[in-house]
Amino acid sequence: MLSSVLFTFQTTVNMFWVGRLGATELAAVALAGSVLGVFQTLAGMVSAGTLASCARFSGADDRSGIQESLFHSLLLGLLIAVVLALPGALLSNPLLRLFGAEPGVVAAGTPFLTLLLAFLPAYFVSVIFSSVFQALGDTRTPMWVALGVNLVNLVLDPLLILGWLHLPRLGVTGAAIATVFSQVCGALALGLILNRRGLVRFDLRIRAQALRALLGIGVPASLQAITRPLTGMLMFRIVASFGSPAIAAFGVGLRILNIMYIYLNGFGAATQSLVGQNLGAGRPDVARAVAARVQVIASALQLLVLSVLFALAPQVIRIFNTDPAIVRFGTSYLRLLAPFLVLLGISTAWSGSQYGAGATRPTMIAAVLANWLVKLPLAYILSRVTSLNLTGVWLGIGVSVVVETLVLGIFYFRGGWWHKELQWRT
Repeated sequence: MLSSVLFTFQTTVNMFWVGRLGATELAAVALAGSVLGVFQTLAGMVSAGTLASCARFSGADDRSGIQESLFHSLLLGLLIAVVLALPGALLSNPLLRLFGAEPGVVAAGTPFLTLLLAFLPAYFVSVIFSSVFQALGDTRTPMWVALGVNLVNLVLDPLLILGWLHLPRLGVTGAAIATVFSQVCGALALGLILNRRGLVRFDLRIRAQALRALLGIGVPASLQAITRPLTGMLMFRIVASFGSPAIAAFGVGLRILNIMYIYLNGFGAATQSLVGQNLGAGRPDVARAVAARVQVIASALQLLVLSVLFALAPQVIRIFNTDPAIVRFGTSYLRLLAPFLVLLGISTAWSGSQYGAGATRPTMIAAVLANWLVKLPLAYILSRVTSLNLTGVWLGIGVSVVVETLVLGIFYFRGGWWHKELQWRT
């Protein structure tokens, strides 16, 4: 959970200092960050397989298996990252122009996006290393490294962006340099620690079966992960037809609800690690017990948090903006979705169990079905064809949560995830 907070904090610090440059520069970093986020999501194409396989090998006390998994993950991750980074960096300007932003925003955002995409391999490596630690049940080490990364970024941002201590005032480019440098330091630190533990080896034979196993887990996971940011952008298009207050309310509501995902992601990470380790140790009954425990704890926490949010919705919205229309729209968003979102406590356990077992196809099917085939069309139809207007958008989101939970539950209770084998060595 703390690692998630620290990752978000780095972005927030960048926005804070860039905001001192002006609205154009702030918009440039925000836009470039949204594009970058899509590229970074694809790291899951490798990290999901890394986590599932390393957790299995850890549970089976198979050190050589962990070494092989990390070796093949790095090989595959670097290959994918380079393939994405080269054209992405070269096409940063056209990518930003696709969003129809003002020329000044595109001009300011281009060097930021170019530099971060050029160093995308370092980000992929860092995510892979973090997945290994998580698989081993060690989430403290990545947390401390993330804290160090934030401190480096925190120091460099004002120095490079605003030119403190007589350094060149690099503006948005300075923010990119600070981010890239701190991320590279983080990746090196994680790698050195794993190497000291004897888990990094580069003298292994490349196994096609291992690469296929990683991709078999990772491709569905990446499709699942990229579904939400893509459909989220389209949801903004639907909401935009109701005016600026509706857009602002939707944006504020999303940021408020993102707090919820900090602890839900923490429970998901614990579920993935413990399920993978226990399956590797041949204890599927303990893996199921882990999932059952997470259902209870996460659901109870959801009920508590969402009850408070339901009661205090107007006051929470006013923290961000006091415009009456924004408060009204934001309150309806939070209060209508609150009962639906209690289900996320259950779905976190169900998806985390299957993800940790390496059964990522069911979680992908649930996400694609709920977001592309339910949320988007239902939000559009209910808001345009019926008299529900903006409430129809919120209802479409709520129904998609129910559908995703139901689909996850069907796959969960079918039991295939705790029987899944990893076809690794031939």
